[in-house]
Amino acid sequence: MRLPSRLTAGLACLGLALASGLASSPADAIVGGYQAQGGAFPFMASIQTKGSSGSDGHFCGGSVVAKRWVLTAAHCVVDTKPRDIQVGVGRTNIEDLSTGQTLSVDRIVVHPDYEETGTFDAALVHVTSRIASPAIRLVPLTNNSLEQDGAPLTVAGWGTEFFGSPFVPAGLKAVDVEAVADENCVTTGLIGLQPESELCAETLGGDSCQGDSGGPLFGTLADGRRVQVGIVSYGLACAVPAFPGVYSELNNPSIHKFITSTAGIRSGKKGRKNR
Repeated sequence: MRLPSRLTAGLACLGLALASGLASSPADAIVGGYQAQGGAFPFMASIQTKGSSGSDGHFCGGSVVAKRWVLTAAHCVVDTKPRDIQVGVGRTNIEDLSTGQTLSVDRIVVHPDYEETGTFDAALVHVTSRIASPAIRLVPLTNNSLEQDGAPLTVAGWGTEFFGSPFVPAGLKAVDVEAVADENCVTTGLIGLQPESELCAETLGGDSCQGDSGGPLFGTLADGRRVQVGIVSYGLACAVPAFPGVYSELNNPSIHKFITSTAGIRSGKKGRKNR
């Protein structure tokens, strides 16, 4: 979902897109893919309505990036007050409240350029207690190996398993996808790809979808480190052939600096220091 300022250029295409049922929309759940095993992706977070339980309140995904910070998409929280949401972490099944944590939120920070441009779809959510789950590393700013055409990546999340489904499954799912080079990424005439701050990924019959917005797109570097390279942002329905999913690009200098400076993340040979 994008702001009206970016939609105006594509209004001529809106009727056709809606009529076909393929309007660009926030991605919320995993289509295709597989059930994640317990503990496989411990950095996953569920953004939920305050006071809800499990899938009843889940509306976006996220990733733990520091001891009190969860990364998500700006469009998930841009008009949200901290007191109205909570974050679930440390759970593969978000209905299983005997594991993990449900944390209150006291601060939401949206990328400063999001509202003006409709891109830079990134936000950070600060929780009131220390997160026990481990954080995922951010892709190094100078490393773009996981953005090369065909690079293997994974996206994970909770939510519907096909476009328009009202059912949000409790179990975490994941799907393995491949990066798509910017010049090969076709989105829609309604909303064009912004290659400086967005990247694409796809696989036949698999995609992120409604409810996965804000969740991580991640891969493994040559040295074995698992890193996050993107944030689930939008797509043309879900798993439509030849229309890849679009993700906020963490290698973008502005997005990378926003995350590291806000969350106090410092990368180096001695590891990370965050708060």
